[in-house]
Amino acid sequence: MDIVKNTSFMHFQSEKDEKGMVFISPIHTADTNQGECLDLLEEFVAVMTKNIEDAEVTGIVFNNPLGQQAIDYEALLNQAKEGSLLKKRLTKLVMSWNQLQEQGKPIVGIILDDGQSFQLSAMLWAHYRIALRQVKLGFPEIKLGLFPGLGATVLATQLLPLDAALSLLTQGNNITAEQAKSIGLIDEIAPDKDAALQLARAWILDPVNRAKSSTKSIWDEELWHQLADPIRKRYALSPNIACCLQVMDKSIAISKREALELEIENYIKVLQDPITWSIIRTQLVAVQEAISSSGPVDNSAYTVKKIAVLGAGMMGSGIAFEAARAGIDVILKDVTIHQAEQGKAYAEKVSSKWVELGKMDEEKRQVLLSRIHPTDQVDNFGEMDLIVEAVFEDKKLKAAVSIETLPFLSKEGFFASNTTSLPISELALVSPKPENFIGLHFFSPVDRMALVEVIKGKKTSEETLAKALKVVRKLDKIPIIVHDGPAFFTSRIFFNYLLEAVTMLLEGIPAALIDEQAKHTGFAVGPLAVLDEISLALMLHVYDQLPQLHASQKRCYHYLETLVEAGRNGRKSGKGFYDYDMGSGKKTIWQDATLPKLDILPKLETIQNRLLHVMSLDSYRCLIEGVLDRPIDADVGATLGIGYPVQTGGVFGHMDQVGLQQFVKDCQTFAHLGEQWIIPESLEELAKENYKFYSGLQSNWPVENKN
Repeated sequence: MDIVKNTSFMHFQSEKDEKGMVFISPIHTADTNQGECLDLLEEFVAVMTKNIEDAEVTGIVFNNPLGQQAIDYEALLNQAKEGSLLKKRLTKLVMSWNQLQEQGKPIVGIILDDGQSFQLSAMLWAHYRIALRQVKLGFPEIKLGLFPGLGATVLATQLLPLDAALSLLTQGNNITAEQAKSIGLIDEIAPDKDAALQLARAWILDPVNRAKSSTKSIWDEELWHQLADPIRKRYALSPNIACCLQVMDKSIAISKREALELEIENYIKVLQDPITWSIIRTQLVAVQEAISSSGPVDNSAYTVKKIAVLGAGMMGSGIAFEAARAGIDVILKDVTIHQAEQGKAYAEKVSSKWVELGKMDEEKRQVLLSRIHPTDQVDNFGEMDLIVEAVFEDKKLKAAVSIETLPFLSKEGFFASNTTSLPISELALVSPKPENFIGLHFFSPVDRMALVEVIKGKKTSEETLAKALKVVRKLDKIPIIVHDGPAFFTSRIFFNYLLEAVTMLLEGIPAALIDEQAKHTGFAVGPLAVLDEISLALMLHVYDQLPQLHASQKRCYHYLETLVEAGRNGRKSGKGFYDYDMGSGKKTIWQDATLPKLDILPKLETIQNRLLHVMSLDSYRCLIEGVLDRPIDADVGATLGIGYPVQTGGVFGHMDQVGLQQFVKDCQTFAHLGEQWIIPESLEELAKENYKFYSGLQSNWPVENKN
């Protein structure tokens, strides 16, 4: 094979064989930051153009043009501030690709490792696509408030069946190479790079096969509305989904060039939307920072190989599963061996489902299950690197199991309580070394929820915090660090969300309207439906653990007590705020005849604002009280842990989007509704300054405010 050296190209090399086929690949260097992604793609197009124009070239084969370079979304967002310049740049890039695709020479794209986002967009411009078997393909930027760009939305709409195109372009989920081939996203699967190159050569040299591969999807208007309308309704608060659907819909009736121009116009529009900035700040920048944080001190000497999980219920069994998946041996203890084995059965059920979905093979499943050891005896423990207590939310019970198992910690080990609301400093009183005691609040179901709230007690050491963060990262979870206090952070503000719904109900606002507006605001489930799911009795039990209640909370407490006494405890009892058909599982809203009825209902926006604002306002209290160090931790915790609407960017992002002056004004109008609406003076002062918690992706909250 003759190597054609292009000294003018810094990041790509070309190789031409005796048949005139050119193979273009990125030059891999130790420097992972090789420049901004659009720069690389522009250079890639220049390399492609140079070779296409060479009369001796018979075809081109390329692989991942961005190499290992990650997309710099901050650079894209900043470029979008001056929309005309970015539009000009994207138009030139996309139209150049279009010209390359329409010239006569065949182009093959090989997906070696990364088949996502811009890498996949580039591959769609190839006439023939080959992926290695282990590759995952998709457009995860959908979950960051964007939609597939660089021509991907137009090309996928033309190439794929409607249902497949909609799923790929609007859901943000990865698919396997096999799934990609079944929908026509790729044409062939190869076991390795050499095999992929052989397939590429064979296709280029066979004009008959080349003719067969040039197919287009058939547009069905009726099917389009049947599939797209529910997506449009579900994501009504997501500008990126709306723009993506608009491009898909209109691209069929206009020329390809016009469709590409429409896509670019909408792509820049989404980049300029404050919602996109908010989502990227919280879901990407902050999450990456949380994952990479190693803690305040060096934790490199600490390793976790064996842990004990106390309690084999939903939480304990989930924690055991995640630990075993991370390669950790787990002693799963409960009061009886049957209950402990039931906890392992959960891991068997989840892992079986993963095998069915192709996320795990049977061999790895068996290895995972072999790491979980059910027991009802502490004698089986030995020395533990970590003990996680995950029993029922009861101080006496937690104290008892802690005292029983603390002696089994290794010298470098630490003890963690998985609690939603009980003070860590108080739970740590039973430990001879409270500095080695910390809170790890997992969220249910543990195998699907990424967040872990790491709670520092008053005596928790920095070394223990660093070890806890290392464990959380090993479990592939996202940590936020909070400080001790009643219900900490996520549970505290979530209680306020639930109680505001009950407060509105007691005012005479219909239950159906409250839950309906919660969903219109962006919550996945209405607050009254949530209360039914967790059970009203459990909510009262959590209430009982709190040090004190203000008058508005007491009113809600007494109403919940009344419902529980009447047998309306939630879904499990067949009735709560909803009535449940135990056979079909269907639910209907219950009308409480004892509640007042309003002649004039509040505006829908008012109901929505109360549900959003009450959580944001209490988050600010958490910040100034020292429960939180930074606003961004609250935004990550609220969106990932308790379902605060993602389009807001989180509880502090919401205040920025509303504007702090308007936010405070709204809260002042709600002041007569209860103590939950008392506004801290410092927030009123910030509102006078028209303060923003963020500028773009960066926080404005000063370091000296850290508690």
